[in-house]
Amino acid sequence: MVGVSWLINDALKRLVDFVKLEVSTEELQKPPYESYAQIIQELNNRLSVGGNVLDKELVESTRAMIRETLAALIRRRIEKLMKSYELGREIPEGSLFVEERRFFMPLLELRVLETPKGEARELAIVSFRKGFPVLYSVRLVALGPFSQFDVAAIPRSDAGELQRRGIIDIVR
Repeated sequence: MVGVSWLINDALKRLVDFVKLEVSTEELQKPPYESYAQIIQELNNRLSVGGNVLDKELVESTRAMIRETLAALIRRRIEKLMKSYELGREIPEGSLFVEERRFFMPLLELRVLETPKGEARELAIVSFRKGFPVLYSVRLVALGPFSQFDVAAIPRSDAGELQRRGIIDIVR
């Protein structure tokens, strides 16, 4: 049981150390994981060793701690991302979890589409009928990947082509 406890403590310690660093700084930190899902999967795997679930009370208290820690992490990172976005600061894509990229990339595309000459670029709000890999917009900005039912703002010219191919519905 000592070895199992160490495995759980090690995974939790890495998560808590990352959250402490994220909370204590103003800059967005490069995540040690690719996605929030990867963190959860690793911790769940550590809570179940060889198919035998550990003491239920220990598992439940550990899961509660994980939920609280992830909530604090997500809140802080979203605060930082929104502040950077509102101030027009660059948000390095390498500093984002996969889930954050999916949420913030359309916002960043909107900012890229604002041209200094005041040219209006028309955007379409679309809903994806099926998954679609990374899309390079007419301005060669990467958008996506997208899953079925994702909603995004993309250049109208791209939307027209994707609609003709049956990949999206144009909402507006």
